[in-house]
Amino acid sequence: MQLSRDSIIAAALEILDSFGLADMTMRRVASQLGVAPGALYWHVANKQELIAAIAERIITPTLPPDPGLDTPAGLCTRLREALLSRRDGAELVGAALSQPDSATRADVEKQLALTLTPYRLDADDERVGAATLLHLVLGSTTLEQARRQLAEATAAGDGQPPETTSTTETADADFRRGIELCLAGLAGVGEAR
Repeated sequence: MQLSRDSIIAAALEILDSFGLADMTMRRVASQLGVAPGALYWHVANKQELIAAIAERIITPTLPPDPGLDTPAGLCTRLREALLSRRDGAELVGAALSQPDSATRADVEKQLALTLTPYRLDADDERVGAATLLHLVLGSTTLEQARRQLAEATAAGDGQPPETTSTTETADADFRRGIELCLAGLAGVGEAR
């Protein structure tokens, strides 16, 4: 196999899904690919760059080709689903988006801001509203993934199923309601103008 940025990202995603973010080391990625760790650095400068590339890979499919036709709730829901589809997805994406000058964060916040256009907010409120929605997605998803992992880990010892459908349904409903409350607040700000 030819070593490339894409093959490195693919191997890292396999490790992430199987073992989690803590075990997704550059050494482990290199081992998975059958190369020396130093070979990775021709394609990826460091682990932070790899994390940013993986986050982009996770998030990009959720962003609509025409953000003007999307809704804030629709985009937030797709982002959450994408994060939940990967083990430690919210933690990884949160780490990537917290990097200074994160282009992926700028893209997501821009898309979220565009979905807020109908709310008639000024530019600053639109920016803060988009960031708030992103924080809600990241925070609620991080907590949901941690809860699921704890349930899975503790169930392994007592023979009980790792998760109940009602717990997941409650988390989903709470997330949707949180989005509704944020949007109601933003609508109120826009109407007050």
